[in-house]
Amino acid sequence: MEDLHTLHKNIYGKEPDVIVRVPGKLNLMGEHTEYFEGLVLAVAVNKFIEVSISERDDNSLRVYSVTYNERKKSSLSGLKYKREDRWANYVKGAIAVMLQLGCPVKGLDITINSEIPEQVGLGSSSSLTLALVSALKKLYDFEISDIQLVESARLSELKFMQKDPGLAACAVSYFAKEDQALLIDTKTMDILTINMDFKPIILLVTDSNVPNGIGYGEADDLRKDFDECKKLLNSHGRHITLRDMTIQDIRVELDLLPEHLRRRSIHIIEENLRVRELKAALEHNDLILAGKLMYRSHESLRDLLEISCPELDWLVKRAFETNGVMGSRMVGNGFGGCTINLINGNNIPLYDEHLEEYDRIFGFKADYFICTPVSGLKALQDKE
Repeated sequence: MEDLHTLHKNIYGKEPDVIVRVPGKLNLMGEHTEYFEGLVLAVAVNKFIEVSISERDDNSLRVYSVTYNERKKSSLSGLKYKREDRWANYVKGAIAVMLQLGCPVKGLDITINSEIPEQVGLGSSSSLTLALVSALKKLYDFEISDIQLVESARLSELKFMQKDPGLAACAVSYFAKEDQALLIDTKTMDILTINMDFKPIILLVTDSNVPNGIGYGEADDLRKDFDECKKLLNSHGRHITLRDMTIQDIRVELDLLPEHLRRRSIHIIEENLRVRELKAALEHNDLILAGKLMYRSHESLRDLLEISCPELDWLVKRAFETNGVMGSRMVGNGFGGCTINLINGNNIPLYDEHLEEYDRIFGFKADYFICTPVSGLKALQDKE
């Protein structure tokens, strides 16, 4: 990525006080389980967003996005959502939340540069809000715990954008370790690390280049289904969560659910089980089992949650047919986005060859990159 220190100085005429770098995230298993306080197994990926900040002498906010080549202006008194501000609303949301917590924020000059693809399941918005609140914490030496910082990043998106990214995405991008996966219990926020160095077996992320939700469905519809499911499960004054249910409970407790909610509930219960199974498989270097679990997860996302699309199904099927690919599944909100593949790195040329058919069938290309699990948030420049 472009040198943000030099760029910031050229734009605003002064050097940044703080620069932070935050990686994107990738779920290995645990898709949509967080709706019910479930388990998520994920890594931080080698795609980053960087944010530089310098303080101003007034209450103005000036923001420049390298990605969009756009400048936006606001002020501390004008921290309101505006549809036309698009990406800049995340900036205003992060500042607003930190102000509410008591951080003595003043006028700011901000530069943002991101290489994390958007709307493909790599946590681009969570990485942005985490980078912003972390930069503000460092700039003002604001005392806040690590978990409070992660919660602030989530809250800035939830309150300002009316979208809940969950805690897991921000937690992965903050707490991640090199060559490690994180197992996150989203109910207790307990975090375990698991080795992910299995060379020559690696993770390969393939972007279908189908934007989430275009032409197939909407993630918001799924959220409505989960909200309805919660309401029905707790209709008799009990607190029942799918996280605590077993397959044996399905016939007893889920009889009151309509068929489409029943299917979605079964996915959540079984996906939590798959997270535990994948953890054990990775700990025992059983990558054959790990790959099988990935395929099962995709089948569940396709058939029970019904959030896949022809492009993703084709990519997973083609991966299954490629020698050296041990497992594959879609990731993210669905209806487009990426697949993650567990593959022998020596077989990438064969995978690449098979991928050429994608262009012929669907009329556009799919891109891929090797996913190297990296460490979480890092300060590239701290306040002196």
